[in-house]
Amino acid sequence: MNTTLRRTGPGALQGGTILVVLLLTIIFDRLFWSQAIGLNLLLFTLVVMAVLPKAGGWRALSVPARIVGFGLLLSAAMVVVHGSVIAILVTWAALFVFTVLVHEPAYRSLLYTVPHFAANLLLVPVEGHAVLNERMKGHRATRQGWRWLRLALLPVIIAGVYLLLYRTANPRFEHLTAGLFNGFFDALWDLLGELFTAHSIFLFFALLLCGGLVLRTAPRSFVDAEARHPDALLRRRNVRPHWMPALAMNALDKERNKGLLLLVLVNALLLVVNVIDIDWLWSGFTVPEGFDLKQFVHEGTWVLIISILLSMVILFHLFRGNQNFHAKSVWLKRAALLWVVQNAVLGVSVFLRNYHYIDFHGLAYKRIGVMVFLVLVLVGLATLFHKILHRRSMFTVLRLNAWALFAVFVLLTTVDWDSTIVRYNLHHDNPAEIDIDNYLAMSDKVLPLLYADLEKVERQMAKHQQNRVRWVDHLDPESFREELDRKRDRFLRKYEKRDWRSWTLAHARTYGALKGRTPESE
Repeated sequence: MNTTLRRTGPGALQGGTILVVLLLTIIFDRLFWSQAIGLNLLLFTLVVMAVLPKAGGWRALSVPARIVGFGLLLSAAMVVVHGSVIAILVTWAALFVFTVLVHEPAYRSLLYTVPHFAANLLLVPVEGHAVLNERMKGHRATRQGWRWLRLALLPVIIAGVYLLLYRTANPRFEHLTAGLFNGFFDALWDLLGELFTAHSIFLFFALLLCGGLVLRTAPRSFVDAEARHPDALLRRRNVRPHWMPALAMNALDKERNKGLLLLVLVNALLLVVNVIDIDWLWSGFTVPEGFDLKQFVHEGTWVLIISILLSMVILFHLFRGNQNFHAKSVWLKRAALLWVVQNAVLGVSVFLRNYHYIDFHGLAYKRIGVMVFLVLVLVGLATLFHKILHRRSMFTVLRLNAWALFAVFVLLTTVDWDSTIVRYNLHHDNPAEIDIDNYLAMSDKVLPLLYADLEKVERQMAKHQQNRVRWVDHLDPESFREELDRKRDRFLRKYEKRDWRSWTLAHARTYGALKGRTPESE
């Protein structure tokens, strides 16, 4: 049964497609209502992947759909293993993108898939309204009732708004209508309270989401827009309107000369910066006494990252069109490629700044985020080098970087970052600079690690008390242990209320390790 056929008119949906949406809605409700995310997300992902592909199955899917499908399965499996927030977010995002690629095999990239899914989701109610009208065509009485209900609904709502305004503004009018309408409004609120419960709203959300996954309601304008972007640049003749003055014949030469002068200057500046960084950071770097490492990393890192991104924008502008095909642009290209390489060297230096900061202050999510961002920047520079060297379009650069972003995020799901951060910081060689407050901000999965190494935490507290400037709040071992116990008790209560649908390996191990540390067992 093909559940993804494009409709040819309003409400022209197969009954089987509607049935699939309803069944998926029921499955979604049974798996996720009043439960945390865990095994249920993997099971729902497998169900969606089973019903979406066409009759040809996985062999009929496009290459992008297969790649995203593999990443989707990996991230969904990591939800069950680690139960991390990054794995959950990546799985949902990959699921949305996968459904779009199944519906539209013409897509070559991920650039248009997110707005495509958003449009698909927004148009589901429109499709539902069209289907409802279609189903009522054969029933005269039902059709007439539905028609009059639609006609009367908006006037009644507007009249109700004016009634409330007039009752608020005129006390006599309120007194006149009190007996008539107070009972009506009370009954109406009771009825709405019965209809719009938390579960019914959840069911409506489930129906909307499952409709967005299965139905093909978004216009083809997204697919057509992507199809208009070539991978290779084409030489074009720019025809100006007759009312505009003609461009000078040497316009490209002027632009090339200005660009070459700019690239020579910035290459010289960047060469000086890179020589300093290589000599200073790349080997034997130590933190001098009184050196402001935070400013060196926080402000310096982002300034250098902005400079790299600005460099990429400038090169995109210089090589946006016919300059790529000009016979005299050889030296401009060489200077541009040299600038790309130098920016890559600068990126490595920024990476080393962050590494030295981690070596001094320990791991944290922002520091890991900087590392990930730098990896993506270096990929961007590599694709920019490819664009200039092989005359590729900006679409090619964006397409490759979107795939790199997807691959990096899928790989991030394979690591339990909370536990990695805590393990690294507990065994850090500089205990006086570790953020102890961050331990309690981590997920519940790190509780067994903290209980097992409370002595190391207390040692870090003692070292912090010797600092001239104290920048952490938790310096009392007893109060830290009390907060840790409260965090443990909250986790145990939450875990015991859940069932197999919320199961993850990480949380099961945490529960097993903490169950023996309850007050009754101590």
